[in-house]
Amino acid sequence: MELRQKFAAVEIQSDHRITEIDRDYCEQHQKAYETAISSFQELAFFWEDMNKVQQELLGGSNGPIFCDYLSSDDGPFISQDMIDRHINSLHTNFIENLTFYFNSSYRVSVDSSEISQMLIPQEPDGSWGSSRKDRRKKYREQMQALTIRYQDVVDQIILQLDGRSFSEQAFYELYNKCHDAAWNVNTQKPQFECRKDTITFNGCFCHVISYPFNGWAVQETMRDILWGLAHFETNSYCTLPAGFSALLGPGSQPLKEPVVEFPTCEKVKQMKLFKNNRVDLKFHSPQFAEQFVNKYLGAVS
Repeated sequence: MELRQKFAAVEIQSDHRITEIDRDYCEQHQKAYETAISSFQELAFFWEDMNKVQQELLGGSNGPIFCDYLSSDDGPFISQDMIDRHINSLHTNFIENLTFYFNSSYRVSVDSSEISQMLIPQEPDGSWGSSRKDRRKKYREQMQALTIRYQDVVDQIILQLDGRSFSEQAFYELYNKCHDAAWNVNTQKPQFECRKDTITFNGCFCHVISYPFNGWAVQETMRDILWGLAHFETNSYCTLPAGFSALLGPGSQPLKEPVVEFPTCEKVKQMKLFKNNRVDLKFHSPQFAEQFVNKYLGAVS
């Protein structure tokens, strides 16, 4: 197989592992990113030409009659260096935007900085030497010619998933958070007990708020378990059942009562908080409680 065919096969494989919606998002951002690069490169060309005309008319900046008509207190501050730095930042922004999209869509934890290190040339250090100017010039030429393809970003994201699909990685991370929250990290013993239709979490899973008002709050460990519970109920990483938004949504507030009902849920029925930091999750059947333990917490041997 020729080298070009091998690259084409890799591209098809990476595109195969994302949905049509994902691909549309990536392609839209690809066009916007490339257009921005092209527009600022045109701006750099015009700016260079404008400066050249000014110097031809008035001489250099140290000349006796020179006046900089290209800048004023009311005008935009433009320079070749600023345009270059902005174009350089577009590459990082493009990678960060795509990574944020996949992280938020599938609730995975991919590090965009690692992708940037792989796809963007590294800026030369500030050390002095005869080759410093040449290295800076070469770096500028590389950055000006650079255009990152979304397929390459997706390939790097998939590499960070250790061979898992996005859905597999999402559940892998979700399970680990639930398991770690439910087990004592020092003793490696479970901090929960399943009795019929109720799972009891004994440990620091909630607390009472007495100031500035009376209320209840779930600990971060319990929030991790509740994310698993939301997925158990909806099979979605983004959709929260009724009653969960107050617990997990952005800007969630303390609870006024220690009992939270889940009236629209078919599997989980109720959550109850206790003053000794204990939390009970009550399900609609013992089978659902057992399923949640086995799938999200790790069954006790």
